[in-house]
Amino acid sequence: MAHNSESAIKAALVANGLIAAMKLVAAIMSGSASMMAEFKHSLGDWANGFFLLIGLRQAERPIDDRYQFGHGKRVFFWSFIAACSMLFIGGALSIYGGILKIVHPGAIEHVEINLIVIMLSVLFECYSFSMAVRAIVQEVGLDVHGPKMVVSVIPVLARATPSTRFIFLEDTAALFGLILAGAAILVVHYTGNVVFDGAASIIIGILLFFIGFGTARENASAIMGESADPALIREIGDFVMTISGILDIHNVRSMCVGPNSFLLEMVVEADERINLVDCDDIGSCVKNMVKERFKEISFAHISVIGDDKEEQWSKLR
Repeated sequence: MAHNSESAIKAALVANGLIAAMKLVAAIMSGSASMMAEFKHSLGDWANGFFLLIGLRQAERPIDDRYQFGHGKRVFFWSFIAACSMLFIGGALSIYGGILKIVHPGAIEHVEINLIVIMLSVLFECYSFSMAVRAIVQEVGLDVHGPKMVVSVIPVLARATPSTRFIFLEDTAALFGLILAGAAILVVHYTGNVVFDGAASIIIGILLFFIGFGTARENASAIMGESADPALIREIGDFVMTISGILDIHNVRSMCVGPNSFLLEMVVEADERINLVDCDDIGSCVKNMVKERFKEISFAHISVIGDDKEEQWSKLR
């Protein structure tokens, strides 16, 4: 999984570096606010790639005495930094640049250069986007190929690692921004009204702002230790109830410890007449069976208590 994410990030780094350089030259030569907004977007994307790569490398560090549940949350931290970068560098500055263009309009020159840069940028972004899509398909285990992959990854986007998901959203926003910037430049060229250029910059900035805010909030929740998907907990609970010796589930809690990685704490009920040795055996059996069946559960703690004669799991689920 880490290899898939790293490949997508490296592809985005190369693509965004080349795109940012081309957009900067085109923006300076033409004076286009929307192209300058696109440069800021690509520059932020390029910087974000390094943040994501740092998080991915740090998350692979082995478990030690200080970090007994691993370093998986480092991915969320650096993805949060990347999201804030998109929010402020890409979003806020693009909105500011668009407002300045509307208040202080200026002619757009070298339209042909802008359009050539946009077309080349679309090609590079499509390459990065395709790498992100392939990485998500492999991470979630989808058996799809060709154009169907793009549609198929949308419903399972939440199951992808934060870094790969961020690259996917980033590239989607970039492609939309490029199309919008190109359309704005053409409209300005044929109408002479530079307000459209400033408006395009503002729209691009708003898009980046909302994507950055949503991604930052999502990663902040993971850093704080959000619980696993209720559907996953119900599936685990129903499975545990089928294990021999388990009469009920008294309580269950979970916490995110990394990308698609959770800590599970469960209290199960067994016959109150069993001895301590049998309790220990039941707990170990449940733990091993849950971890073997549900790969998302990296750590599990199972406690066994006597049956309290009340149905708890039907209420919990």
